[in-house]
Amino acid sequence: MAASSLDYSSFRVVAIDTSSADGSVAAVEGGRETVERLPVANEHARDLAAAVVAVVGRAGWTLDAVSCIAVVRGPGSFTGLRVGVTTAKTLAWAIPTRLVGVSAVEGIARQVRRTARPLCSGGLGIAFDAGRGEVHACTARFDGDAVVASPGSLVLADAWIDSLPAGSVVAGPALVRLRAAVARRADLVIAPEEAWLPFAPAVAEAAVFRARADRFDDPHSLVPEYMRPSYAEEPRPGTRP
Repeated sequence: MAASSLDYSSFRVVAIDTSSADGSVAAVEGGRETVERLPVANEHARDLAAAVVAVVGRAGWTLDAVSCIAVVRGPGSFTGLRVGVTTAKTLAWAIPTRLVGVSAVEGIARQVRRTARPLCSGGLGIAFDAGRGEVHACTARFDGDAVVASPGSLVLADAWIDSLPAGSVVAGPALVRLRAAVARRADLVIAPEEAWLPFAPAVAEAAVFRARADRFDDPHSLVPEYMRPSYAEEPRPGTRP
């Protein structure tokens, strides 16, 4: 894909992550990062708009100077993803500005590289807590500056841990619940805790990588990517799929 003609010396990204209980927002321009953590877990709908205004103001910008809105599109929590994606799309329409939906897998991989770069020389095993004793699991690796990720799949947590190749670096929100179980395998490496979530500055980094190749999203078609259908959408026993 052709390289973008955008001027990246002044490319300003507002990045949003509400994919888990602990969310974050960042205003990023070049090497300058202004970060706001959403103050109360699972209260993203209440706090997100104020956090965006706060980081933009602290960065010394106005909203109409934002070059791109980046948002984690999933996988993650139903409610959190809906709030984040809806807010990002609304901002992209209102400013107006470009929009990038970023996979939580890529955000976590880039956060691992930001916090513990030597761990990114091999494969990453990344898992999200899907409830019911399951995780949404995938692998990721770096090819230059690109993140190459496998399709995610739902699997029992114990089966996922058993399947990880020796030497894998493990990250993802599922470690909040599974760290002790993963640690029983001495041949696995647990990423630093600050790399278990797609922290907003890492999401901005992913967005800039996409923007350089003119890979933006249409606000009309960007939708959250969930780990499984909602309970209301799942087929019931005795019903046709």
